[in-house]
Amino acid sequence: MAYFRQARLSIAVAGVALSTQVLSGQVMAQGGGMVLEEVIVTAQKRSELLSETPMTVNVMTGEQIEELASFNFSDLNNLTAGLAISGVGFDTNIATRGLGTELNAAVSPRVSAYLDGAFISQQRALFSGIYDMSQVQLLRGPQGTLYGQASPAGAITLQSRDPNLESFDGSIQQSFTDQDGFNTQVGVSLPLIKNVLGLRVSGLYDSNRSSDARNITLDKDLESETEAFRAVALWQPSDSFNLRIAYHDIQDDVDIDNVVKGNGIEFDDRISVADFDSVLDGDSDFTVLEANYAFNENLTATLVASLQDNVVTRTWDGDGSPVQGQEQFVRSEVTDLMNYEARLSSQGNDVWDWTVGAFYQDSESATPVLVNTYVSVGPGSSLLADTSGPALINTNTLGLFTHNSIHLSEKGTLTVGLRYIEDERFNRQTFSTVANFFAPDGSLVQPPVFSRVQEGVSPENQEDDDTAYTGTLKYQHELTDDLMGYVSYDRGWRAGSANIAGSPQPAIFGSFDAEESDNIELGSKWSILEGRGLLNMAVYYQIYTDFQYQAEVAFREAEGGTGLATPVVNVDEAEVYGFDADLSLLLLENWTASVALSYVKTELSDAQNVPCVDDAPIGGAPDSFNTCDLTGERAGNEPEWSANLFTEYFQPLGNDGEWYVRALVNSESEYYSASEQQDLDSYTTLDLFLGWRTTSRNIDARLWVKNAFDETAELNTERLPNVPDYDNGGEVETGLTWVRRQLDPRTLGMTITYNF
Repeated sequence: MAYFRQARLSIAVAGVALSTQVLSGQVMAQGGGMVLEEVIVTAQKRSELLSETPMTVNVMTGEQIEELASFNFSDLNNLTAGLAISGVGFDTNIATRGLGTELNAAVSPRVSAYLDGAFISQQRALFSGIYDMSQVQLLRGPQGTLYGQASPAGAITLQSRDPNLESFDGSIQQSFTDQDGFNTQVGVSLPLIKNVLGLRVSGLYDSNRSSDARNITLDKDLESETEAFRAVALWQPSDSFNLRIAYHDIQDDVDIDNVVKGNGIEFDDRISVADFDSVLDGDSDFTVLEANYAFNENLTATLVASLQDNVVTRTWDGDGSPVQGQEQFVRSEVTDLMNYEARLSSQGNDVWDWTVGAFYQDSESATPVLVNTYVSVGPGSSLLADTSGPALINTNTLGLFTHNSIHLSEKGTLTVGLRYIEDERFNRQTFSTVANFFAPDGSLVQPPVFSRVQEGVSPENQEDDDTAYTGTLKYQHELTDDLMGYVSYDRGWRAGSANIAGSPQPAIFGSFDAEESDNIELGSKWSILEGRGLLNMAVYYQIYTDFQYQAEVAFREAEGGTGLATPVVNVDEAEVYGFDADLSLLLLENWTASVALSYVKTELSDAQNVPCVDDAPIGGAPDSFNTCDLTGERAGNEPEWSANLFTEYFQPLGNDGEWYVRALVNSESEYYSASEQQDLDSYTTLDLFLGWRTTSRNIDARLWVKNAFDETAELNTERLPNVPDYDNGGEVETGLTWVRRQLDPRTLGMTITYNF
């Protein structure tokens, strides 16, 4: 069978979440006993058993995502330990092994994302909803060879479902929650020419108030709404060729008012006091083409091409308080982004399997930024500073790569990968500020008090050309028939870029340099209990050079006030070390369980003169700011410990049905707030599912509760800027802190699924 058919089969049969988690029905008989079903992954761009892959990979199937009522991308947090996904406004973050990226800078992510094989430049679009997936894979550690953008912490790949080429089928899933949640998912496959041409159409509508947050100033609940549509066409005219085209359309409308604490407000009150609506509107379209041609059983050519359009508009109360302080409008337009990957792969050879290929991406982004800042210059006297700062970012990225597996013996394999990267960027943001006094009637006095034009990115830093080499060197050895061990060295990299800001900030923050990392990993895959269990373990140590750090800095504005900025800056060195482990067990034919554990330690090991906020007075000169020695401080905000436990038990009920119960437990140690310079909260949550399904699985109805004990915890916080003191002049602290992320409250729900 041709290689691409093997790859698609592997996606269809991959049956384990939480790296190897097994749900009901995933049992195979072997010699009269029970064993876990084999899991096939494509982490190295070829089909291979998870138990034989020399890296840490977590796999979640689409069925498991649906069965655990995971309606959005962030819900994947609960499906494995050591993964944190969050999205607030423009600031999206995928983190593993303790580090992610707060994407409020035009910077490549530490954990890259791929949809149907294509690198997704604007990850914000993935956070709206997740539906009709075939498989999700989390690859931990540097991905420096095979993936479109070299990423130092990991990669997450999402694969949508293929059409059924043999028969008409589909599903309808409807869910309701007590948080005014309404989630509808539909998918239908049409075999237009049997075994040759098929079409799958799917859609999502989701509306909810799952945050349970309320703006008490405006007397409104915060809501989100998502509409998504997908069409996938698969043409397979022969055993040697196939062509797949997927079109994804995602639109969302989200209330993003600042939820705050302080001034008598507790974080778990889930209250916003902003003086006007903060909303985010997103509109994304992705078209991904994949073509495979198999010259023979061992040699396949692959082309992946994508066209991506992403427009996100944000209207934002920048100070998050009931005082009129700062208003922002930002519209990010990344249109006609194109990337291509072509590779030639050899697989199934006795001595040497190889892949060679090239990746190219051309991206142009325009981001108009409009900010109104109110300034009190004395009792009863104030002015409005109107700032516009359109940001232009053009990027060209070229990657040439080779990945080779050399079978030294029946037991040992050496893997060598190398990637050459050229990254060219043009970044520019010009701020124009005009300030006018207010007249007693509220109108603006003409002429302006002042007007100013300044470059956000200094001219010498507007063009940035980087080259880099990344790659991998691995050796794996079958120690016994049931135990494989491996050792790996991986080099990661990500480009430097510009800090695109909402308002002027010191020019020194206009740009930052590329980041490099070196990682050593030792791991094993061990089949235990005669095939009824699988234990995966890995320990790692990683050093980052020119570490890109999200700083928080107070600085002196040109008007004399204090500004607050969160630029990305370079820190000399950071180190990360820890371990990942997971165990899956088939306890009985109708009872499965899995547990995952992750520990990570991140530290700024050489971090002198880092811009910061401290108690020392700020100099009076414009653009003055303070620095701190942060050596020894945490490099990331993610928890050091996290654990995950899943179990399912089912029993027949009647002649054509069975009942089941599932439990999912997640526990994490304290998150860290760099803004408040303190640990936040640890937590443990319990999700329970009780359901009934037909034996054929065409009907499934379940009741469920997430966060059953209504656990509360802060997961990310940030200081809010000062606001004008209209009574006395100058500015004053609000006493408020932005709760950027916290646990959702207890949610009761019901889901009914019909498969046909």
